Amino acid sequence: MRSLSIVVLAALLAVGCSADDGAPAAEPGPATDETSSSVGASTTTTTTTLRPPVPTDPPRPPAEMIGDLVLPCSPTDLTPIVDAVGITDASITIGTGSDRGGIGTPGAGVGIIEMIEALADHCNAHGGLHGRDIRVIEYDAAAVETVDRVRRACEEVSALVGHAFLQLIEEALTAIDCGLARYPTGPGLLPPTPVRLHGHLTAAFADPAASRIVLVGPDTPVEAAARVAHEAAVTAAGGVLEVVGTVPYPIDRVPDWDRLVGEARATGAGQVVIVGGCDQAVVPFIEVADRAGWAPMILASAAAYEAGCLGVATPERLLLELPFLPFEDGDAAPAAAAHEELLALTAAPRTGTGLLAASAFWRWAVDTAACPTSVGEECASPLAGLDWSAGGLHPPVSPDGTSPGCAVVMGIEDGAFVRRLPVEPGTYECEPVFSAPLPG
Repeated sequence: MRSLSIVVLAALLAVGCSADDGAPAAEPGPATDETSSSVGASTTTTTTTLRPPVPTDPPRPPAEMIGDLVLPCSPTDLTPIVDAVGITDASITIGTGSDRGGIGTPGAGVGIIEMIEALADHCNAHGGLHGRDIRVIEYDAAAVETVDRVRRACEEVSALVGHAFLQLIEEALTAIDCGLARYPTGPGLLPPTPVRLHGHLTAAFADPAASRIVLVGPDTPVEAAARVAHEAAVTAAGGVLEVVGTVPYPIDRVPDWDRLVGEARATGAGQVVIVGGCDQAVVPFIEVADRAGWAPMILASAAAYEAGCLGVATPERLLLELPFLPFEDGDAAPAAAAHEELLALTAAPRTGTGLLAASAFWRWAVDTAACPTSVGEECASPLAGLDWSAGGLHPPVSPDGTSPGCAVVMGIEDGAFVRRLPVEPGTYECEPVFSAPLPG
């Protein structure tokens, strides 16, 4: 029996770096542009951008809520911190990451950056963290420069928060090498989504042919491992769906969607699970499939919960499985509604990746506010040993990274996202078989 729950799954979690030499960090310099070679013969231009804080003078009262989370932001003075990268008496500098400069991933991660900046501004308006303004640096890894960006971040910022780097396995190894801090609530580097949905909910909409699925996603080590986990989870579910093929696409060059659609169609699948955002993957795939006269059911994830997917052809064939309550739930999703209000202040768009980044930001902020002078396991964080839901933004993620298999299926109708399952705002369809652990 399927059950409804008012919790949702998955959180992007924060990471922090400690200095190699123990010297106090200087304020970051001005933004710099650089050009670097990507995998193969292609070349990408990547940017590291420092965004200064936007404080409010005088600061607003500190006791404001986000959902059911009390803001950790406060103008309280604090004893100066020594031997801390990215932290001075005046500011705390964090990094966040995108792949927006990649040849095959243009614009990827923009929603994350805009959300982190909006939340940093909001926290600064309430006095920052212990009176220090939060500064934000974006590291554009262009999909294939993750290792270099993480190494740079380790020398410049106190934490990487809510990043969207595709090459997560390489990033994890680099993070260990550069001495990332271990927060009291867990390792400094965790997968951005502890649990991945894998398409079982769409069986409620599928015709018999659509029960056969093909998995289409980036050609990266972490995605290859995720496809293995995905297929194993589908098999363990008892044949609700059948994986009939996998089709990886490159991230170091523009994908050949004609070829990729042809390979997916040749599997005989009636359903396609696509990993990627609207502009980068979902829309190109659907456009080519439509031209070829093929109309499979398309399942995408939170990365495609953005305005770019609202104008797709054959919208009745596109479904999104979301690990959080959608913005469309309004008052039934108070945490999402609060973040929507903050985005509206800067006219930033609503995105699914932005909501997951918000979870990362607040987890980092709560830990940092509780452990300002010593980020480490010895600090008594209020989050230690507890499940984390980011104020009700998603279902509780346990300290070991597991989460219930809960999701919302959204469709598109009249140019807007609408609930397909379950239909009642503020509720989720929950069953362990709906999700699978991510690798690593």
